[in-house]
Order: sequence, then C-alpha cells, then structure tokens
Amino acid sequence: MVGVENHDNTLRTLRYAKEKYNLKPKIVTSDLSPNVIAPIRQLFGEKVLQIDGYHVMQELNKGIRRDLLDYRSQLFGTEIRELLALRRWINKIQQETKITRNCSKEFLKAIPKVNPSHHNTHCCVAITKRVLPLITIDNPNNFMSRLQRVLREIDHKSQDVYHVFTEKIREKLPKGRMTLKGMKRLKIELLRKLKRLYLTFRSLLEAESIHFHKNYWFLFLQPEKLSKGRIRPLNAFLAKYPSLQEYRDMTLLVGEIYRKPVHDIDGHQIDDLIIKPYYSKKLQTAIKTIKNHKTSILRFVEVFKADPTLARSCRANMEFFNKRFKAPFQHGLNRTKQAHLLAKLQLQLGCEIRFFSENKEPI
Repeated sequence: MVGVENHDNTLRTLRYAKEKYNLKPKIVTSDLSPNVIAPIRQLFGEKVLQIDGYHVMQELNKGIRRDLLDYRSQLFGTEIRELLALRRWINKIQQETKITRNCSKEFLKAIPKVNPSHHNTHCCVAITKRVLPLITIDNPNNFMSRLQRVLREIDHKSQDVYHVFTEKIREKLPKGRMTLKGMKRLKIELLRKLKRLYLTFRSLLEAESIHFHKNYWFLFLQPEKLSKGRIRPLNAFLAKYPSLQEYRDMTLLVGEIYRKPVHDIDGHQIDDLIIKPYYSKKLQTAIKTIKNHKTSILRFVEVFKADPTLARSCRANMEFFNKRFKAPFQHGLNRTKQAHLLAKLQLQLGCEIRFFSENKEPI
C-alpha cells in the first residue's frame, strides 16, 4: 500500500517487494490507472500485466450510464420543456384576454411547435387546437353548442386524464341558459383547465422519468446475476425502450470474456466494439481504452491455458479482495497500530500478511 497513488510511490513499493521476496509472478492484476500499469510493466514486464475484469466492466458501464442519462434527459426533459412552453403561451393569452376582453385569432394560431414524436405534448396541442377557437366566439348559444361538441369529441379518447379534463369543465357549466357573463366566466375556466391539463401530463412524464432511472440498471446485469424476478422488468424495460438494446448487447458482449471458458475466448468481444458518432464522449473514451488495453485484458487466457489450477479471481475480479483489505484502514482512520492492523487483516483475509515497510512505528 502507498500513501498517495502516484508513479514514484507505486514503483518504489513494487521494487521493494520484488527485491526482498524475489517475486516472479505469472500474472499481476491491476486496474486501469496509469500510475499502477506503468510501474508493473517496468518491473515485471508487459507479459504479466492483467487488467482486472471488474474495472474493465466498470469503465464500459460508466460510459453506457452516461448515454442512458443523456437519453433520459432528451426523452423526458425536452418534452417537459415543451409543456412548460405551452403553459407560458396560455399565460400570455390570459393576460391579453384580461386586458382587451378578447383574444385575436392570429395570436391563437401562434401555438408553440412541439416534436411530433412526443406523444404527451402532441396530445396537448391537439386538445388545445380544439378548445381555443371557442375563446373567439361572441354568441353565448353558439359557444355552448360548440363547447358541448368539443367535449364529446374529447370524451372519445381513452385516457383518464381527458375524462378528468372534460368532467371538470362540465362542473362549471350553468344549469340554465348560457349568458354573456357565464360565457366569459367559462372561457376563463377553459384556459385554466388547459394549464392544469399540461401539468397533469408533466406529472406523468416526471413519474415515467423516475421509473426509467430506477430500472435502467437492469441493462448491466450479467446472465449469472439475472434471476427470474429480474428477467421480467428487464424485458419490460427493453420493450418500452427498444433503442437501448444495443447498450445491453454491448455490456453482455464484454461480459463474455469473464463468463466463457478460456478456450472459447478469442478477443472478438473487444474487436466487435464499435464507436458510433452519437455515443457520448465518455462511452467513446471507454471503448477506446478497452481496445488499447486488449492484450492486457486478455492476458489471463494464455496464463490459464498454461496453468488451469489458478484461482478464478486471478482471471476476472480482485476488487472483492481490495475492499476487504482496505476495510481495516478505513475503519481505524489510518491510526491503528501495526500489530492490531496485522491481526485484523489476517482475520478478514484468511491468508498470510506481509508488510513491505521496516517502519515499526504506529501507522
């Protein structure tokens, strides 16, 4: 262990261990830190360096996660902003109606543009285009008949949110004949209910966005961790967002390196990774990093073929041991005496512990 993980400290520690214990390892596991990789290559040679599978998958999945968060922002955030733009536009109509007692047809036509692929905002625009022409009607009887017709048309839609919208408006209808005063009051209510409709759709989008955030991690699960209870939500998630299947395929492709028998690993899992222009910079960098370290990532293949008795942890993931090793230091705030620390490490790791420092002072 070193106080600060830099090139000089790592090189000094590894050199001390190599000289004192005459280390000649078959394989040396490392993460993707240049401050660790370079000293290992310098002291033990290129042919023993093995990039830990945990950090390979971590690098790739962090890049994929960046794309998923961008996808979420674009899918839900853009549509929510469109709904807010519609709401601001209704506010302007309300202000003009309040000042001039009427609203021009030209102003009503200037409805904000929305993406046709956005279902919620597209529905809101369709309802708005049916309701707002009522604002320009001056005759109460014509207004009442047209309003009833529009409400019946909206009722034909299947979603509950539309039925709530029409029911709230019907609650405001006069029980007797429509008067000029009642018509003006109802026009004000129509504008208010339109804004409430936008907020309802916004709430639905925000709930869907939260659901997306809670479930996208299913994409990263490898088959050995995919229980029956997780298969259903994963399939449902991919059915709802089929364009994300390529990210699922990507993480499964690289995961094959650590699932398949060594005789079935030929490196195509890394070669088949393709950098696409619409990927985030983080994902593009992750793919480039994995491709650049392909030889070191696959180092275990030839080593395991030569010595099948090696532990599986040497092949894929040493992070489990790293966390257990660091635990006593973190718990003791680095002020535990050496003898106590040695005992805790031996107890937790269940193996021989050797210090590479002759310092006998408390650490």
